[in-house]
Amino acid sequence: TQIPIDHNNASAGTYQNRFWVSDEFYQPGNPIFVYDTGESDGGSIAQSYLTSTLSFFREFLIEFNAMGIAWEHRYYGNSTPAPVSYESPPETWQYLTTKQALADLPYFASNFSREKYPDVDLTPQGTPWIMVGGSYAGIRAALTRKEYPETIFAAFSSSSPVEAQVNMSAYYDQVYRGMVASGWTNCSADIHAALEYIDDQLSDEDTATSIKQLFFGSGAETNSNGDFTAALTAIYGYFQSYGMAGGIGGLGAFCEYLEIDPKTNGTTGPDGLAPTYGGQYVAERWAAWPTFLELVNLNMGTNCGPQDASQPIDCDFSKPYGDPAAITWTWQYCSEWGFFQANNDGPHSLASRYQSVEYQQEVCNRQFPDAVDKGLLPPSPRADDVNQEFGGWTIRPSNVYFSGGEFDPWRSLSILSTEDFAPQGVEFTSAIPACGVQTNEDTVFGYVMQNSEHCFDFQATPTVGKLSRGIFTSALLQWLECFGQDSS
Repeated sequence: TQIPIDHNNASAGTYQNRFWVSDEFYQPGNPIFVYDTGESDGGSIAQSYLTSTLSFFREFLIEFNAMGIAWEHRYYGNSTPAPVSYESPPETWQYLTTKQALADLPYFASNFSREKYPDVDLTPQGTPWIMVGGSYAGIRAALTRKEYPETIFAAFSSSSPVEAQVNMSAYYDQVYRGMVASGWTNCSADIHAALEYIDDQLSDEDTATSIKQLFFGSGAETNSNGDFTAALTAIYGYFQSYGMAGGIGGLGAFCEYLEIDPKTNGTTGPDGLAPTYGGQYVAERWAAWPTFLELVNLNMGTNCGPQDASQPIDCDFSKPYGDPAAITWTWQYCSEWGFFQANNDGPHSLASRYQSVEYQQEVCNRQFPDAVDKGLLPPSPRADDVNQEFGGWTIRPSNVYFSGGEFDPWRSLSILSTEDFAPQGVEFTSAIPACGVQTNEDTVFGYVMQNSEHCFDFQATPTVGKLSRGIFTSALLQWLECFGQDSS
């Protein structure tokens, strides 16, 4: 479908935006559910959400005899006004803002029809549109209902960090809490001790070379301390999606490997290895984790080691992103949202002190050097402006259900945050508010899933996810009764 490149200026032209439709279960008069594919190439996931028997979204379509639409975000996949690559001129990005992107779906919805149903008004005037999204797409679901209540009748916003913030060091506080709750206090203490040793080694040029080579072999020493220690965070890569699970590359697997006492061959006690064997021992054991090199090379697109002996060594962690979706998302967080996962300084820190806000900003500037030179990328993400414009975690749009995982790192900036820098005294309730009625500021219609992480209610298996989806469907059944009355 054709969408204006600039919703404020028709002369900028239009671009093609992709969407996918399933009317397999649709009966006229029933709702349209929109799944927002967020910061990804929609083509890779749309069909599975609409048609897979494991899809929670398809379950909604069955339950409500609804039509399903998967919507691709501007600048992702094939929905791009201009080609996306590292070489894209900085002017390319001027129409990639939260505000422009929020206007796309309402524009599309107001003209939506299907040849198969010529007599059915499928626009939001005649059919309730329900928006579903998780993570960044969850922010969009909540904000589209807030900004365009005449388009989106209700929304399910899962694990959505609606508060923009430059320094998101609380990401690692949540990882720490999840580790402790799973019985891995020893592992968190040892990671902390190893990083103290590593940081100490990095403060001197000679020892910095050897610690970098210890982990990644020849060529690793050319990386800055920031880039080297960024690679170390690969151990947390699967945590937000799987908690301490995540298979052989997961944090649980790493901790099981790390916490073996060499004297007893049994698991260490709650204090870990470092008090007995020292931080150096733990760092060396970490570097020898058989899965680690593979994990980092996969993450960084490198060939440290070399892991693949038939290819030349490539251990440069400073390379900008080449994947179009990664480039686009980097622009979004560098220009607006922030979300810099800096080290959570203090006794529970799980990253190096070189993982600073300044380092994260350097990554932004490196990805878009021309945009920095031309003043098109701000010197720091405009997080305060975003919160001022859209409301951050004070938003209370009616007909929206918020969910989150207890240990999800992104919960720290969500409406369900309990961090000490979040609004205090807010009650999370699963009591369904009346249709079209906003809750007051100290109440959120939402649910925190115990022992869960990111978007666990968008996965088919966790029981707690079914519970969360059940709260939403119960609410929606009530709210739908008032569709067509004034519900904005």
